[in-house]
Amino acid sequence: MKTIVVGAGIIGASIAWHLTRAGGQVVVIDGGLPAATSASFGWINASFYADTAHHRLRAASLLSYQRLMAEVPDLPIDLCGAWWWEAQGQALHRMKSDLQGHDYAVEYLSKAAAEAAQPDLLGLPDDLLVFPAEAAADAAAVAQRLLRASGAQVLRGVKVSSLLGDAEVSGVATAIGPVEADRVVIAAGSGAPDILQTAGVRLPMLTRPGVMVTTKPISARIKPILVTPHGEVRQLPDGRLIASAVANHQGDDASEVVETPDAIAARVMGWLSPMIRGGVSDWDEVTLAYRPVPQDGLPVIGATGPKGLHVAVMHSGVTLAAIVGEVTAAEVLGQAINAQTDLVAPYRPDRFQG
Repeated sequence: MKTIVVGAGIIGASIAWHLTRAGGQVVVIDGGLPAATSASFGWINASFYADTAHHRLRAASLLSYQRLMAEVPDLPIDLCGAWWWEAQGQALHRMKSDLQGHDYAVEYLSKAAAEAAQPDLLGLPDDLLVFPAEAAADAAAVAQRLLRASGAQVLRGVKVSSLLGDAEVSGVATAIGPVEADRVVIAAGSGAPDILQTAGVRLPMLTRPGVMVTTKPISARIKPILVTPHGEVRQLPDGRLIASAVANHQGDDASEVVETPDAIAARVMGWLSPMIRGGVSDWDEVTLAYRPVPQDGLPVIGATGPKGLHVAVMHSGVTLAAIVGEVTAAEVLGQAINAQTDLVAPYRPDRFQG
């Protein structure tokens, strides 16, 4: 069976890897447009979630990543854990209690213990939570590594204009001609709606810009992801820090960016530099990317429209890539088990049809 995967970001790459591992023939089509993967913060977590079902899916993906890392050597994923202090007092204890209620690994950390563990961090609060199972990924590099490991054929810089077929998909039309296949998976992020509408499938999306600020390298060393009241920050292997430009960026509902790049960078540096021993000299990059967020904020996963058409579009793709690749490949090949089907049941694309 030949499958086309439209989209070479981390979701598409994971689907391609799982398909080829199961014996499928795969062609990945990369339209060459900027992908959310390349501008991602790269936090793999289940401490952020919309509801119980969403938490189950995210937690399942953390376990799926463990399986993936055991099978694909040298994936650029750091099992560094995360420190959380977006709130203090009752809100912090409620967060801890809620996560424990989901059987999620969470630990309490005092200020003294935190300072001893990370002496280059300054101004820490009295209480922190630790999520030891969470990780940081170089999302673009993970996608590239999975594509190489999959052995899938890749068409780059080729824009998909429409789906082919009527009652059943037979491939896609591109700027350089048709590409035929038995199945098509649309994992093209914000570009998915335009492709899907050619088959009469509706996928309404929100406009959700995300801005990341990367600093110049620093001498201080920070191990965990830090989830602060101002925004998330983590250290890259080259010593730079990458920080979200808004607090709780995974839940940010702004539809436009109203600040200039200089103003964004200055604001982030204003809260970030005092946290770091020795400070931060200057910013290096400001990156804007549009997150692929469906209208109700939840993932879209599964078969829709003509026979043989599947969709995988969501935020956060970095967290969910491992489990979505696993489940989507199984469904495309007709090998899904009940537990997998139950995990993605709330996220079927047909909820937007009609």
